[in-house]
Formats: sequence, structure tokens, C-alpha cells
Amino acid sequence: MANNQIRIACFARYLFFLSLLFLVSANNAQNISRYYTSSLQENGTLYFIFPQSGFGNNDSKSKLTYDITYLTTNDTATLNFSYFDASRHVVDSVSFIGNNKRYSSSVKKIFIGTKRRKWHGRYSSKVLFTDLNSFLSLTDKPRIILYTQQGAVELTIKARTWKKQSSVAKKILNLIKYNQ
Repeated sequence: MANNQIRIACFARYLFFLSLLFLVSANNAQNISRYYTSSLQENGTLYFIFPQSGFGNNDSKSKLTYDITYLTTNDTATLNFSYFDASRHVVDSVSFIGNNKRYSSSVKKIFIGTKRRKWHGRYSSKVLFTDLNSFLSLTDKPRIILYTQQGAVELTIKARTWKKQSSVAKKILNLIKYNQ
């Protein structure tokens, strides 16, 4: 009788750890195909990472969303971003900061308009693919600083949001590197 109870307890513990292992592996094996698209071009493969959000400034209630376009034959990627703020800011340059590293780039204005009650600025920046890879691979949550004529605006992201975004980005960038 006691032997049967011990066997049942050991089997239950085995099933518990097996189900826990399954849940962890299923969580880590995410489908990244819904986060990007690729297209074969004459001069390489063009990758487009769909818009990502999460960066913002709580004081000014501003938000930033970004998307990335990369052609495998280039050494730079195009980072397009939209900046939403109650005040109109014209962005001159951008810095990506994390792990005591800073990646900076000038930006080109695509347009400035309004969306609901906020100003919507759309900008484009060229970033070295290696720098972009390093930034998106940061484990600690990074900061983005937008330099405007009105002053610098610091944007942060929640650690949980960044963990998910960087995990997906790392997988996509690794896929790009493996297919070059």
C-alpha cells in the first residue's frame, strides 16, 4: 500500500515537471512570422519588421512606434518611426542608449501632421545593421532620446515589453544573418 502511494507520488511529480517543461518550451518557441515579412529582390532579400510600440514619455504622454526595413546587400537598415506628442516637436537626430552604449543617427522628416489631439511626426533614419542588431539584443531595457529644436525628449519602455520585443527582434535578425 505504501509502495503504491510512493509510486503514484513519484509519477505525479514526473508529470508535473514534464508539463512544466512543455509549457516553458512552448512559450519560448514563438512564431515570429507575424512580426515581419520578406521579399526576394534582384539585389538581395528585403526584410520588413512590422511596427513596434512601447517607447514613451509618461510626463508628456508622448509615444513612439518604429518599423525596420533592411535589404541584405546593404550594411545599413532604415528605421522609420512615428512620434506622437501634444506639443509639436521637429526631431533632428535620435540616440539609442543601453548597456553603456550609445548609437546615434540623424533623421529625415517624412511629414508632420495631426492625429486626434496629438502631433504626429514621421521620420526616417539610417542605422548600421550591426548597431541595430546590438541595440535590439540588449537585455536591459534601453532608452531612446529624440533631439529636437525644443530640447531632448527621453523615451523609455517597460522591461516586460522590451523583453518580448527584443526576443522577437533577435530571432528575426538571426534569421536574416543565417540567410545572407
